[in-house]
Parts: sequence; structure tokens; C-alpha cells
Amino acid sequence: MMLRFLVDNHCGRGDLLAEHGLSVLIETPRGTLLFDGGAGRALLANAATLGVDLGAVDAVVASHGHSDHTGGLARLASLGSFPLYGHPALWGEKIAYRGGKRSFVGCQLSRHAVDFRPVEGVVEIVEGLWAVTTSPEERDRALVPSTPRLLLRDERGTGPDPMADDLSLVLRGPGGYSVLFGCAHGGAANILEKVARTFGTRRFYSVAGGMHMAGQDRPFVERVIEALAAYEVSLWRPCHCTGLEALCAMERVLHDVRWAAAGTVLEL
Repeated sequence: MMLRFLVDNHCGRGDLLAEHGLSVLIETPRGTLLFDGGAGRALLANAATLGVDLGAVDAVVASHGHSDHTGGLARLASLGSFPLYGHPALWGEKIAYRGGKRSFVGCQLSRHAVDFRPVEGVVEIVEGLWAVTTSPEERDRALVPSTPRLLLRDERGTGPDPMADDLSLVLRGPGGYSVLFGCAHGGAANILEKVARTFGTRRFYSVAGGMHMAGQDRPFVERVIEALAAYEVSLWRPCHCTGLEALCAMERVLHDVRWAAAGTVLEL
């Protein structure tokens, strides 16, 4: 089982594009999946540079509906229709409030362009790979990142986005269980705790992806890292919204921490 990081905020090679987004190709003996599509500019270009045939992807999984994770999926749809797994709330009207202005930052992919397959709770997508969501009610709020500028508009009006669509992946490889976050809007430690309870283990080969500590205050970062240290993890591979300051803080406490920039390959 292999993870290939196609899109990230940073590049591990000079011939790749960086953008604020995330996309990871997952190669398994049972099929090839794409986890998120980045913001839209880098996915197809980086895939071509890395020799990845996105037309051969068997299915796509969306971690949530924000455009830095779904923007590239509209371009991917130009190659043909595909099954898309995600929480139903990923289609919500997501709004960002910045500089006194509100802008749409949700998924621009047409729901009719894909074969949408809703995921809630824990769902096995292919053998040895599960999608996991956490409901807002089961999260420890002290471990949930603060995102007051990210809103949701629905029939009741515009208000805080509960991030009900936040979805992560659990993968079982020869090294054991691994976890891949999109943005960990539900809180990285909260997600790991649900995975630990569901799969009966607190030992993981790798924990990778966006951990949403960028822009958070120091007490929050320290609180999250202390909670993460309660798990036995061989490899930490943060990226995207984790933030470089949080990366340094993780390196001081956790074992084998490296940024998973675009071009990174992780064998599970």
C-alpha cells in the first residue's frame, strides 16, 4: 500500500507546483483511490510530472467540501465520471469571511458529474481502507481547531460551520494501521481516539495529512500535541494546514516527524 502526495502547500521537488491544498494518491492491491483534489491548479500538472495516470483512479474520497480540497476534482471530472465518497454535508454552502467580505469556498464540482456515495460513521471503501467521520457531538471541543471565519449558509441563515463533513481515512498495511487526515477539522486527537476505539488499537504505523494547527494559539497546539503523544506512532507525516510552527513543536515531542510535501512517497 502506497501514499503519493500529489498536492501540498510545499514541494519536495523543484519541478512540482505548490498550492494551498491537499491531494494524495493511494495505491492498494484492491484498487487506486484519490484522496482530495487540491485547490485546482496543481493536481493535473503534478500528476503528469510524477507519471501518475489519474484516468486510472478507481474512486475518489473527499475529506470535506472546502475548495482547497475539492477544487481539482472539477478538472478531474473532465477525464470522466468517477465514484466519489464523502459525507453528505460536503455539498453544503461553505463561506469564508475575510477582510469584511464573504466569499464562497465550497465544492464547485457538480453533484451530477459523479457517482456520489455518502459516508457517515465508519465505512470500508475497499478491503483494508476505511473512511471515518466524527460527529460534532462526539468531539472534545478543547481539541477542535478554532475556525471562526469559516461559515456555513443553510435554510436557517449563515453561522459557524460545524464541519460535520470532516472525513479521514484508516489504512491497514503490513506495518499495521495508519491514519490519513484531510484537514482534521474535527480535531486530530479526537479522530485518532475514535479510530483507536473503533479498531481496538492505540498503535499506528503512520499518521499523516493536514492537522489544522496553523494559525491556532500556542496553548491549543501544545494541548493537541500532548494528546497525540498518548498514541504509539512510528511515523508522523504532517502537511498542508498543520503549519510549520506546529511541525517544529511536534518534532520536540514526537518521534520521526517529517513534512509530507508534494512528491513525498510513503509506503505503508
